[in-house]
Amino acid sequence: MDPISDQEYLKKEQYRQGDHLDARIQLHRRFSVNPSNYFEWMYDLLDLRAGMPVMEVGCGTGEIWHTNQRRLPAELQVTMLDLSTGMAGSARAVLNSDARFDFAAADVQRLPFSTGQFERVLANYMLYHVPDISLAVRELRRVLAPGGRLCAATNSAGHMQELGDLMNRFGLMRSELHDFAARYGLENAPAILGESFEHVEVIPFIDSLFVTETRALLDYIRSMVGIWDFPPGAQEEITAWVNAEIQTNGGFTIHKASGAVLAW
Repeated sequence: MDPISDQEYLKKEQYRQGDHLDARIQLHRRFSVNPSNYFEWMYDLLDLRAGMPVMEVGCGTGEIWHTNQRRLPAELQVTMLDLSTGMAGSARAVLNSDARFDFAAADVQRLPFSTGQFERVLANYMLYHVPDISLAVRELRRVLAPGGRLCAATNSAGHMQELGDLMNRFGLMRSELHDFAARYGLENAPAILGESFEHVEVIPFIDSLFVTETRALLDYIRSMVGIWDFPPGAQEEITAWVNAEIQTNGGFTIHKASGAVLAW
């Protein structure tokens, strides 16, 4: 099975806890060129108001809420779900047991909620992990209240192309199966969400990375264990190459192609 959508691998390896995801978030947080904070930008798109019932599926470490915690309405109730109990626990720890948040493990393909229960639903960077994406989208649509909105961010096919080229150069090959954007990306999101939603809007976030620390990039690469192959000696070769690139050019540039997808 493709590890991108292998639920046992995702629960027991890739997202057993928050450390792999956090390594990737930290690379973006520390080395992004765009001065705007991505999670603040996305929060503004949600247009949250006091009293809104909100759900996030695939909540990860809860970074969007942690970044904007002081901006949240006092009267807000957010249901945080993740396939992994470990990830839900990581989000709870990051948010310091904020009473506005409830946490549970759940499968987006079978949401344990009533029809029309939430005014905002987030499913960011997770639909490509779902075995039956169409079923998941129908469930997300079902639990949205009339007039509610879904935010289902993802990446484009060209996201972090320089890093993909580096992986190929040193044998950390990604097979065609391991293509996140092919399953759910900015290019095909309108068609996928359009099966259940009348309106779909793709909003790109223009950014790139200028990585000046080899260790941070290697932590990102190692976080993809089980999705990228790691032949013997490859990490050492990559380390030497990135060190030389940073010494020569001051850093390693990686272009990003990511954005939010809103549906209603």
